[in-house]
Amino acid sequence: MVEATVARLAIIGRAALRQAVQRIGAAPDAHRPRLLRVLERIGDPGILSTVRPFLAHDDADVATAAVDAMGALLDASDSHVSATALDALTATLLDTSRPDIVRLRAFDAITGTADRSSTYDTDIVEPLRAQLRRDTSAALREAAGGDQDGAGEHGGDIDRAPDAELDAILARDLPGSPEEFRLLIAAAGTDAPLTTIHRAIERVRAHETSVAADDVEPWRVVRATAHLALAARGSRLAVYDLREALEKLGAHTPVGMLSALQQVGDASVLDEVADAWQATGDPWFRDQLVAIFRAVVARERITKRHAIAKKLAARLPEASAALWG
Repeated sequence: MVEATVARLAIIGRAALRQAVQRIGAAPDAHRPRLLRVLERIGDPGILSTVRPFLAHDDADVATAAVDAMGALLDASDSHVSATALDALTATLLDTSRPDIVRLRAFDAITGTADRSSTYDTDIVEPLRAQLRRDTSAALREAAGGDQDGAGEHGGDIDRAPDAELDAILARDLPGSPEEFRLLIAAAGTDAPLTTIHRAIERVRAHETSVAADDVEPWRVVRATAHLALAARGSRLAVYDLREALEKLGAHTPVGMLSALQQVGDASVLDEVADAWQATGDPWFRDQLVAIFRAVVARERITKRHAIAKKLAARLPEASAALWG
């Protein structure tokens, strides 16, 4: 019955968007990959918020199908949609807790788009390759270097330069292109001193206050990338900034910051997580907050008997009940 429904949706195409979006949330995991394939074929920007949560699904088949659907948005004419899709896929690619098959599919999605744009390949993929060549996964290291014909001198420069270049940039004015700086941070993240990454966060945070409102979002993504670099190394050096960003931005908090909060957030972020849950009606954002909250309480071994939990239950009973589950 479900398979027949999925087949009909695939045939209908774009007109099936609403039905596919409505069905995927309640569908069993076995059928979600097929529904995600439908969304991939449709390729409508409206699938962005629906697909994104499935990138982190525990079932590798679901997650890889979500990667493919997200990859279909990399060519979107709306630059915000394409940039958000790229950010989500990059976060998946660099998340060492994800299965290799999911990360490799994300790499294929990004490099597949790069094949259609030499500028994209130079500005986006090469810094990612440089970081992946030092990845803990042999499969990712091989994928990153597999088509580097005689990486030679240029490849060696890419491997050595990012952390030193980042330090040099922080000693002067930030570059005019936030995307250029974001890629440099991503490439330098595994080698640069933690204090250097932290300094980048502080510099970008200050810079955000001086740019026009329409230009601030790309710089927030830069800051999110720096937070992911710290989180990947287990550093809580800038958790205070993640907490303040969540308090200030709410549902507009970049997905990279949410991922970093889930990885390294501590007890100090729980109040802000609950406040953000209470303030939003966005189902996807609430799901992210639940994941963050539960990751923190598990990591910090906080129970409902702890003082912080009791205060939260008294202050925000609805949010507390939902977050604890």
